[in-house]
Order: sequence, then structure tokens, then C-alpha cells
Amino acid sequence: MTLVLVAVVLMLAGRVALAQERVAVLLSERGGHYSEFLDAFYRALADPVLAGRPLTIVELTTVPERAGDPRLAGVSALVAVGVQAMRSAAARDDLPPTLNVLVPRASYERTVAESGRHRARAQFSAIYLDQPLSRQLGLIRLVLPGKRRVAVLLGPDSSFFLPRLRAAVARTGLELVSDEVSAEFELIPALSQLLGGADLLLALPDSVVFTRESARSILLTAYRYQKPMFGFSQAYVNAGALAAVFSTPAQIARQTVEMLRAQPNARQTLPLALYPTHFSVSVNRAVARALAIDPPADGALHAALASETDSD
Repeated sequence: MTLVLVAVVLMLAGRVALAQERVAVLLSERGGHYSEFLDAFYRALADPVLAGRPLTIVELTTVPERAGDPRLAGVSALVAVGVQAMRSAAARDDLPPTLNVLVPRASYERTVAESGRHRARAQFSAIYLDQPLSRQLGLIRLVLPGKRRVAVLLGPDSSFFLPRLRAAVARTGLELVSDEVSAEFELIPALSQLLGGADLLLALPDSVVFTRESARSILLTAYRYQKPMFGFSQAYVNAGALAAVFSTPAQIARQTVEMLRAQPNARQTLPLALYPTHFSVSVNRAVARALAIDPPADGALHAALASETDSD
């Protein structure tokens, strides 16, 4: 009888642990930043510095067609990696609480608004890919003290940010010079007009304005006007932007593990969507020299930005 009782207790404990510890991960696709995130996610789980309740990972290639799918048995949270995975998860209101990662804020807000199902924010949250505007504008102030007029070219995705951008710029004492375009052929004429009355160009993620095809033309136009550009990724800095503040997939993976382990019951609630806490700063020193700019070291810039409180 004692052995039977012990076996039952162990079985029930195992079921409870299973319900508390299983997390499903859905990638938009294999490769690139998505696989980089997943690899870093596993490394963060094994990092003793991030010790906490153990998490068992279930990798998904598609969203299960029904909530009772065996792959979701005991799963307390779903991590959707990338915009495609987020949209697939948003189409269902019977999935575990979903944390969306590697998604721009504009895409997340649009998906929430267009899903039609209106999953509660505590059940459908995000760690944004992009940085808070206060952090981006803080980098501008640190790298270009004395420069005030910030040019921003907005498209269908990023026009969503305009009211928030105006407020953030006003708080910093800078001035905003902006224009909106709806098609790629409008980019260079609009950009040329903007740069004529600005000190610098701030890039915001947008599927029409800043694409692989348009990046070179935009950088060349900014260079022709001798106006530095602040990008939103290491790739833009490598291509010729003066500087950028950004979060890598590995940094967001680390924050994801921290968040999941901090939640006592992810099945009931997730934190509201938030910006990355871990980030990097990069400056293209060759571009800085060409423009006669002498920015502080990357580490000093990072420390200064990390000490500021985000206000977005």
C-alpha cells in the first residue's frame, strides 16, 4: 500500500511539474534570426546565472489545429518567434498564453487590432524587437550633442508611431522633421526634401521605407547631403549608418527566459508588452571620421543609455 501511495504521489507531482514547466516554441521559419534565437534560448536555459524553475521546451513547426493537441499537453506558455508565428497564434483564442518575440511594435499592435478575437493582453503579450524611442533619441543626443533637427521618413507601418514620436522628441528638446510615403518610388524625393532641413536621419522599421532594396539608396542620399543616419540594427551600421541601438536575438532570448522564469503562473497572465531590457550600441567609426564626428566609445554610450529610464 505504501509503495502504491508513493507511486501515485510521484505521478501527480510529475503532472503538476509538467503543467508548470512545459513551454512551446513556434518559429516563423527555420534559419536566420529565428534559429539564432532558438539556439540562444537553449543556452540561456542552461545558464546557471539564470537559474530558476526548470522549463521543458516543445518545438512546434505549425500551430496545433486544436487546443487538445497532445503537443500542447501541460504547456503553460507559447513563445511565438517572428511576425508570421505571431499572426498564426493571434488567429486562435484557445492557445496557451502567448509571448511574441522578434516582432516590431507596429506589427504587434496591428496584429492585436486586426485579429478580431481580442485576446487579453495578459494572454497575448510581446517583447518588441525595436527600441524605445527615448533610447534612440538618447543615442542621438549623446553622439551629436548640439544637433536638434531629426528627420524621420515614415511609411505604412511606421506612421503608427507619429504621435508617440512627436511626444518623445518634444520631451528631449529636439525638433522633428517628418514626411510620409506610401510607395517605394516616393522615397528618394521625399528624403531629399527632408534632409535639406534636418541635421540627421533617424530610421524606423517599415516594410516600405527601409528594405534590403532601398537601404543602399537611402544611405547614399544621406551621405550626399552629409547627414548622418541612425539605424536600427548592426547591419545598417555595417552598411554605412553612423550608429544604432538594437537588441540581438540572443539578448531577446535571454530576456524571454528571465520573463518566463519570473512568472509564477504563466497560464493565467503574462506581463504587458514591453521593450527589450538588454541591448547593444554600435558606431561606425569610419563614417564618423568621414563626417568629422568624434562619438564616445560604444561602452560609454551603452552605460549612459542603460542609466536612463525609458519613457515610451
